[in-house]
Amino acid sequence: MTNASDAGAENGTMETRTVELVEDQRRYVLLLDGERVGYTTYADHDGQRVFLHTEIDMNQSGKGLASTLVAAALADVRARQLRVVAICPFTASYLRGHREWDGIVDPLTPRLKADLRAAQLL
Repeated sequence: MTNASDAGAENGTMETRTVELVEDQRRYVLLLDGERVGYTTYADHDGQRVFLHTEIDMNQSGKGLASTLVAAALADVRARQLRVVAICPFTASYLRGHREWDGIVDPLTPRLKADLRAAQLL
């Protein structure tokens, strides 16, 4: 899965943002001009993709990169006809501010939390 977009950098040049799914690592990786600058991890559980953690390199903060990453990951989840559960604080906050994703969002239930703990994913 690749989702590329161009955005104007502060110096007026264009940068290429690419999000790739790395299934064997259960993560989406964000590349900025081909360099890895962030990722979001997930666990799959009964038709749900549970987002656990999102991280962007400190020297890249403030550019909206985490939003680019999460938006592309959510688009991929929707295309795969999965549901989303956000444990990651950033992803949860993003979803609260972007109600267009409400149709694919499920709450974190005690059962799901217990299952993730039993699988040592939390």
